[in-house]
Amino acid sequence: MTGPDVAGVDAADDSVSAADAIGWLHEEGLTRLAALGSGSPNPAVAFVVDVATGIVTKYPAANGGIGADSSTVAADDLPAPLDGPNRLVIVGITNSDQILVVDLAGSLVIGINGSRPELAARSWVMQLLLNPDITVTTNSADVAIGSSPRCRKSFIPGGAGSIVSVDDGNPPVTTVSMNSDAEGSDYLDLIDDGSGEMYLGARVWPLRLVLTIDDAPWSALSETLDRAAG
Repeated sequence: MTGPDVAGVDAADDSVSAADAIGWLHEEGLTRLAALGSGSPNPAVAFVVDVATGIVTKYPAANGGIGADSSTVAADDLPAPLDGPNRLVIVGITNSDQILVVDLAGSLVIGINGSRPELAARSWVMQLLLNPDITVTTNSADVAIGSSPRCRKSFIPGGAGSIVSVDDGNPPVTTVSMNSDAEGSDYLDLIDDGSGEMYLGARVWPLRLVLTIDDAPWSALSETLDRAAG
């Protein structure tokens, strides 16, 4: 499969579902989106992949000035992949059956708000750890992975509340804050039914499904990674 060139989620047996599209993104799509986002004078902060058409829409920073409007490309026409996906994470599925991908490198601070923000933070962390260049530090026991040196719990100076620090060796680091009192323009609002809204500046994407990891699968994943690290 060269890209999610699909017929629709509920179509015939040869169609590709949102789950298939997400699988493709983790296999090669994110590294190709990273290449697309980096090859522009206005780096992309988000992408959406339309499950029904395979069309990718790239969104540069809203304050990027001339050339900062969104643009589209077919998934099959994406550039060759980079060595890694940088800080790209799949946030969820929009109300119009598009997969939303956000580049955390586009934000110094990005928030997750909700009754249990750590569920989405875990999903982001697991995706980020697919990039061997990334190290995650957190002051939240709900997100740290045992003795893993790449996702460890630590005191973070100046870190008020629960936060996750994402470092790939290319400064500045990205801070993911959970239910922070500080108001920011980039944040994910989680709703208890599994839906949500992603805000990046003036842009907003309503999500019918936010990718999260619940306690039981997180515990199993953590134990597996902890053993591997030990």
